[in-house]
Amino acid sequence: MELLNRTDEELMVLYQNGSEAAFQILYDRHSSKIFGFISSRISNKETANEIFQDVFIKIHKSKQLYNKSLPLLPWIFTITRNAVFDYAKRGSKVETAVPIEEIDERAAMEDQNELGLDLKPSLLKLPTQQKLAVEMRYYDEKTFEEIAEALNTSPMNIRKLVSRGVKRLKEIIKEGEKS
Repeated sequence: MELLNRTDEELMVLYQNGSEAAFQILYDRHSSKIFGFISSRISNKETANEIFQDVFIKIHKSKQLYNKSLPLLPWIFTITRNAVFDYAKRGSKVETAVPIEEIDERAAMEDQNELGLDLKPSLLKLPTQQKLAVEMRYYDEKTFEEIAEALNTSPMNIRKLVSRGVKRLKEIIKEGEKS
């Protein structure tokens, strides 16, 4: 079977076994998404490039830890999210385009979208306020302040609603995978 026709997971197993060609295909498929993820959170392009390189070093160093029974992209984006978060936690050296506390939330939503999951049915299972807050935040791309104004509450309360909504969505998706 030609390498280009292989799944990400198959390519990663080949890479684990020493195939640089398999890694190159994975890089070609996903590097722009990974860089986009990083640069949407880190405003300094030089720093974004450093993090991007760091992500691929981490992928290489930890390739043997990848479990072939799991989807590859969430694993890669976990490494990416952690690299961004590590840089962001360092403080004044890094200008983040997104507040640090939002990095994990956004990544969780994007991980689900990377898996190709339709989140709409799961959203219907959230309490009304959480559902509205999550939809406005991730589908309408509104700021916490805009959502707070629309829902007649404080931006801090909206942050909590969105965070709880994302956490609950992850639980709903996991429950669905088990059944």
